[in-house]
Amino acid sequence: VYVIYTSGSTGRPKGVVVEHASVGAYLERAREVYPDASGTALLHSSVAFDLTVTALYTPLVSGGRVVMTELDERAGASGQPTFMKVTPSHLGMLEALPQEISPSGTLITGGEALLGEALASWRSTHPDVTVINAYGPTEATVNCTDFHIQPGEPVSSGPVPIGRPFWNTRAYVLDDRLRPVPPGVTGELYVAGIVLSRGYHNRPDLTAERFTADPYGPPGTRMYRTGDTARWTHTGQLT
Repeated sequence: VYVIYTSGSTGRPKGVVVEHASVGAYLERAREVYPDASGTALLHSSVAFDLTVTALYTPLVSGGRVVMTELDERAGASGQPTFMKVTPSHLGMLEALPQEISPSGTLITGGEALLGEALASWRSTHPDVTVINAYGPTEATVNCTDFHIQPGEPVSSGPVPIGRPFWNTRAYVLDDRLRPVPPGVTGELYVAGIVLSRGYHNRPDLTAERFTADPYGPPGTRMYRTGDTARWTHTGQLT
């Protein structure tokens, strides 16, 4: 369905080949868990950034409306959105803009680590909005885990958890011998399931290196080595 180029940690752009089935599975789940997408979504990001998949296609499969605009003072001309996705770096911009440009229902953050301190100021003026911290590399089709912060729920300082894997996703925290580590122990995060992309365009060597056989899934399935460290909490959340 699309190829998005990402430099990752190597600095050399690599094209991630994402299939229709993966995007369809992502949107099927998004339609269920993001009900505010059936209202109005404000889309401010480039289609070259997979953050756009959530804000563009989720409303369209949910009976919603998409307003495409720059994230500036004119963004509120079509009324207050109910649904928006941003990076944590956008929170300062939203604070500087009129309050009605921020969503009234759900704000999803993704693309970068979210700190409680970065969220606190914006949330103090929008206490009734549900905030969802989403995690996922482009190789796992936009996002593959998320953590829901309900209105009025306190948020501690420091990194906000990335939550639990989607219902169509498996997440493993493994040691250097691909063995699961116990809760509270840091390991490398691997993801598996229908959300995985096909691999890297014309890069079979890199695809084979990062997309490996999943020893914990059904025969023939793969898992993606994210390169990110994570740990399970004792309540079953990833952080």
